[in-house]
Amino acid sequence: MYDFSNKTIIITGASGGIGTALARELDRRKAELVLADINYSGLESSASGLTSNPLIIKCAITDRADVKKLVESAVNKYSKIDILINNAGIIRPALFEDCSYENIDAQIQVNFMGAVNCTKEVLAVMIPAKQGHIVTISSLAGLVPETYSSIYTASKFALRGFFLTLGIELRKHNIKVSTIFPDSVDTPMLKYEASHGGSPLTFLGDAQSPEKIVQAVIRAIEKGSPEIYAPALTGVFSKIIMCCPWLVTKLWPLLERLGEKNKKSYIKR
Repeated sequence: MYDFSNKTIIITGASGGIGTALARELDRRKAELVLADINYSGLESSASGLTSNPLIIKCAITDRADVKKLVESAVNKYSKIDILINNAGIIRPALFEDCSYENIDAQIQVNFMGAVNCTKEVLAVMIPAKQGHIVTISSLAGLVPETYSSIYTASKFALRGFFLTLGIELRKHNIKVSTIFPDSVDTPMLKYEASHGGSPLTFLGDAQSPEKIVQAVIRAIEKGSPEIYAPALTGVFSKIIMCCPWLVTKLWPLLERLGEKNKKSYIKR
């Protein structure tokens, strides 16, 4: 079992559903937490239920100066960074033909470049220390296409390529890299998708609790796994089907119809 006590952990997107659940579990495990989000009042809410006194920092991960200050503040307080959890993300559902450039840029900047910015800054601390672990919460849309969310899908595919490559490059520094691929999770983001034209594919199965994703993160850290799928069988199916792109184009219309029924039920609930 991995000993989280006194490990310094930065969590981005810490005011959201998964971010709050991560903070609670890692606080229970006696970690030293740095909670970051652009929503400061949400951070205060997340921190209020913890037994420790985490460092909370308002940070726009798309702003490199903000990210630099975040990492500097963490080091100033705790003198080290053991784990970075890239959790922040956004989605702006729409057919690509209807996407505004503003929403295109926002998703790429937050979902992909935000994780790149945070990773770049923490590596300046982890590489000299010859230790560390970078965990990123991606999405099942990082494995398979998600209609009505082409830019979101592209940003998540990009995360997979980036962090798989980084995991190989950083072995010589004793730094581990893990990416989590969750299916739908019952968070405010899922509710936003349901009410703003989100992909029917997101609603094919029942939404998982944020705590399920937290456990996936814990497993990734304990085992040093490069990738974790939640649920595991959905990840296996997704990887198999992507070996046959022609089958994807045949199956997706059927899956969309099934998902649309579930989406309507979810909205009613």
